[in-house]
This record gives sequence, C-alpha cells and structure tokens, in this order.
Amino acid sequence: MEEKLTFCRQCEILNQLPKDVLEYTNKLYRLLDKKDRATDSLISKRLDICEGCEKNTAGTCQSCGCYVAFRAMKKDGSCPQKKW
Repeated sequence: MEEKLTFCRQCEILNQLPKDVLEYTNKLYRLLDKKDRATDSLISKRLDICEGCEKNTAGTCQSCGCYVAFRAMKKDGSCPQKKW
C-alpha cells in the first residue's frame, strides 16, 4: 500500500529554522502567558500566509527581520506587510 504524504506549511517553516532558534521559539511559547498565546489554528493560518509571502526567506521575514514563527505565536502579533 502506498503511503500518502501530507504537506504542512507550519512544519515546513519551522523545519527551515536553525535548531537553536526552533528550541528558543518553543521555549518562548511556553513562557508566554496562556492568554497571550495564539491558538494552534491561528498560528497555522498565519504561517500558511507567511509561507506564500515573497518577504519570507527560510522562516525569516525580510520586512522586519524577525523569525515568522516568533511573530505568529503571539496572540496580538501582526504582519508588517499587513497580510494577517
């Protein structure tokens, strides 16, 4: 039986980050007060948008220089290009 592969934009962006940045991102998320965290579905939607953006280079936003995963995980985060 052929295994069906799925594509996850969030995983793709996170896999592009250097290992130390990814670990730091996970730590930051856990340190955020729960009321300040974006939901998993909101993070996923934001990263889907970032994945298709011409300003995204290997998980880094060329508009502001941040790692898109950092910006996406905060509930009140926003896109410098106003895409989300």
